[in-house]
Amino acid sequence: MKGRKDLVASAAYLPEPAAVAAARKFVRDTLCSWLDAGPGPAPAAAADGGLVDDAVLLTSELVTNAVVHAGTQVQVTCKLAAGAVEVVVRDSHPARMVPSPAPDDTVPAERTGGRGLLLPSALAAAWGVSYGTDAKAVWFRMGVPGSPAGAPGTASGPEALDTVVPAGPWNVATAHASTLPPASVTGSSAPGDSGYEALLGHCVASARAIASADSAYALVADEDGDLGVRAASGLSPAAWLRTAPSVSTVPFMLDGRVTGVLAVAAARPGQFADGDVQRLQKLADEMGPALERARLAELERARRARIGVLAEASALLAGPLDQDRVLAVAGRVAVPRLAAWCAVLLAGPGGDLRLTVARHADESQAGALSWLLNLGCDRSPPHIGPDGGPAPGARADHAGSARSWPLAAVVPPDAPAGVADLAARGAWCFPLTTQDGPLGLLILGGPHGGRPSREVQGLAEDLAGRIALALENSRLTAQHRQASEALRATLVPHELPRVPGVELAFAHDLPGTGLTGTRLPSAGLPSAGLLRAGLLRADAGGGDFCDVFPVAEGRWRFAVGEGCGAGPATPAVTSLARNGLRILAAAGLSIPAVLDRLNQLILDERAPGTFLTLVHGEIAAGAPARILLACAGQPLPLVLRGQGPPESTAAPQPVLGVIEGQGFTAQQVTLGSGDLLLCVTDGVTRRRDGDRLLDDDDGLARLLAACTGLTADVVADKVHEEVRTFGGHPAVDGMAVLVIRAAA
Repeated sequence: MKGRKDLVASAAYLPEPAAVAAARKFVRDTLCSWLDAGPGPAPAAAADGGLVDDAVLLTSELVTNAVVHAGTQVQVTCKLAAGAVEVVVRDSHPARMVPSPAPDDTVPAERTGGRGLLLPSALAAAWGVSYGTDAKAVWFRMGVPGSPAGAPGTASGPEALDTVVPAGPWNVATAHASTLPPASVTGSSAPGDSGYEALLGHCVASARAIASADSAYALVADEDGDLGVRAASGLSPAAWLRTAPSVSTVPFMLDGRVTGVLAVAAARPGQFADGDVQRLQKLADEMGPALERARLAELERARRARIGVLAEASALLAGPLDQDRVLAVAGRVAVPRLAAWCAVLLAGPGGDLRLTVARHADESQAGALSWLLNLGCDRSPPHIGPDGGPAPGARADHAGSARSWPLAAVVPPDAPAGVADLAARGAWCFPLTTQDGPLGLLILGGPHGGRPSREVQGLAEDLAGRIALALENSRLTAQHRQASEALRATLVPHELPRVPGVELAFAHDLPGTGLTGTRLPSAGLPSAGLLRAGLLRADAGGGDFCDVFPVAEGRWRFAVGEGCGAGPATPAVTSLARNGLRILAAAGLSIPAVLDRLNQLILDERAPGTFLTLVHGEIAAGAPARILLACAGQPLPLVLRGQGPPESTAAPQPVLGVIEGQGFTAQQVTLGSGDLLLCVTDGVTRRRDGDRLLDDDDGLARLLAACTGLTADVVADKVHEEVRTFGGHPAVDGMAVLVIRAAA
């Protein structure tokens, strides 16, 4: 081999089964041509010692792994230099590592796969893995027997790696170099780190001291089985990989399988001797079992903590919630079980994303997180496509719709404490999407290694879907409430007038409600109205209405009614009735004349199946109070006097809008001190509990009989509450209640 220096040969293959055989032939032919061409005992010794066969076997294993697990083009490079053979297998999928064998047993000898990194560990003098932003290189070195520099144990990094893998910046983790947290680089465990983190930090610090290295790091498997940097000491990996350092790696072994890699690096070539490698291996052998136990315990704790995340989210997000409550629930569920921190960005009116909530497991970091997300980010979060997926050009993770967000590349020196660590780990974004399009993003803080596990990603995607649904429901609820309030404003008076010597109170529900409401007193008046907060059904008609308004000195008109029918004509009839009552009263028409004219107006609308039920009357203030009223199709009003049961008053008459030329009459009722008149729509009397109605066996009269001596607003409240709770289910029909009571 004299006269030959740094022989290098490379070949590239497509990711197909035939690539393995072709790579074996390439390595065998290349090494045989190099070794057979050299004089002296080295070639013969290499052949006798099986160096070529071992190199071919290792190449076959590594290329098979690259084809099966990476699925990208594979490049194989052979090098003969300094009395050693070096082979590098490169693929373009840095996020995948050569898998280790099944954890339950060692690999049987008859199996042709599943050996992972056992073969390089057993046959090569040195081996290692290097990661780049878009590539990964697995290499091994074997000394040529009989060559001065070919003794086993020469474990420096591959000098030819720069010719095989594109120039840096490189990082041995599966994410960008900036995602390695400074706390890990120093080798110290931050407050709150797990026992596993502390143990790894101690291990890499010890390795650096033992080998007098510039840097040390530990490559261990994450939840998905991919190897990545979990702890480092000294210079960051990006810093020393760019300087083409000397690297020595030893495996963590447990029960014959590789569980990780312990590595040291130095800027000076040839830094590490055989003794250094042996001491590193002894450290790895001593620490390996404890590290694996701690890793499995940490993984079990994390998975136990995640149990019930979606069930809790479903329970908390069930029912009507406003946006602030939905976002608070999102933070409570996600932190700390899915990530150390989370945030929600929602699209504003112009489509720009705005921070709406941020939560950190460590409350002392809340300020740093808010500063970073509001002021410190020097780039925008990933754009949301129209379907909620990644927009063209956005980088999505291969496991789902999650996309990385690097946050800040450079943290200013005046940033709050903790910002640098948060920015270094980056974040991952999960779209909040509904059928109508994207709403925003759920952001999870990046973990060690730069990428959430597939389990966490799956939970986060499901949680994001539930949050988006809850936000959409909250938005629709708010819109429906706004529509309901707008409709209610057309169905009830803004406030009740003051009538001398008379108390007035009303209660009202829109169709399709059944929710509890609040009392809204008329400002400065002794009477009150009870408005029930609820949502209007999509198929609701005109709704029950109530009105009280002055018509002349000492006289007031009142109305309680309901537009009935189906389709858009029904709300029109309700609006016609409420406005027509005021206009006709202002024209000086009597109660019967108003009903006559209103009946004809509805008939003129020519809307078949549409009609109006109404109680209409006039109050003349005084002692006693005199009331003139007519009832057309509604339940008969009830009078409750100081003594005796309630009595029906007024004569029943046909509904309005059905019979041409129908005449109407009015009856007079006198209310003495403490007497009370109750007018209701049929939404009260027809409230159903199975086959029973509320007014069966004079149920409304019996309810009113228990109200003797009560004020008007208390009576309205009691009637409404009875209707709401009767039957134990939400009411479908609307209702209107008007109570008129002569002052005691």
